[in-house]
Amino acid sequence: MKNIMMLLLLICGSQCFSAITDPSSVATDGFLNKGEYGGHVKVTEDSVLTVNGGGASDIDLFDSSSLTVLSTSEPYVDFESGISWIVPNDYSSVTVSGGVVNYIYVGENATVWLDGGQINLIRSLQKPSLGKTITIDCKKDSWSWIGEEDNYTGITGTWHNGEDFTITFLNDTILYAFPDTWTHVQVIPEPASMLLLGLGGMFLRKRKV
Repeated sequence: MKNIMMLLLLICGSQCFSAITDPSSVATDGFLNKGEYGGHVKVTEDSVLTVNGGGASDIDLFDSSSLTVLSTSEPYVDFESGISWIVPNDYSSVTVSGGVVNYIYVGENATVWLDGGQINLIRSLQKPSLGKTITIDCKKDSWSWIGEEDNYTGITGTWHNGEDFTITFLNDTILYAFPDTWTHVQVIPEPASMLLLGLGGMFLRKRKV
């Protein structure tokens, strides 16, 4: 019975991470932990890759795969720590809660959630109809756009953990077929503020009754 259970676990594990390829082989188990540095990592199908103390030169996501970055080897220097590039495509998703990421290049129908870490650059090549695909979750009233109104070149603020951040936006300067990156960015307040907004809405509804 024990041998059968072990076999089932092995089969399940191979299926869960069979769609992660990496020339260095360290990311193929679904994790980049401390001391592990991946090469050109490719995540496809519905596979999940978690970075917790490791790094990679670049991570490309396709299909409905997902990437979670909790922490990285820091600081990002000469492709030997942190993550140089993250490129989500198709319907993939990226969450960054810590660590150092140099560049996030958002394409097609991908979504990005940022609530921590150092993210240097973001570029979005997405259709206007997709709306807000990049969410920045930080302290309310702690953030501000960089640049002129309706022509923002970045954002600066403070994460919920108290760390400051500054992210530069890069735009499509070749095809001119996509709107500026900032038009796909939404900034949400902290949970306590959201709760107050919800209570305010309930109060207004009661007054109308």
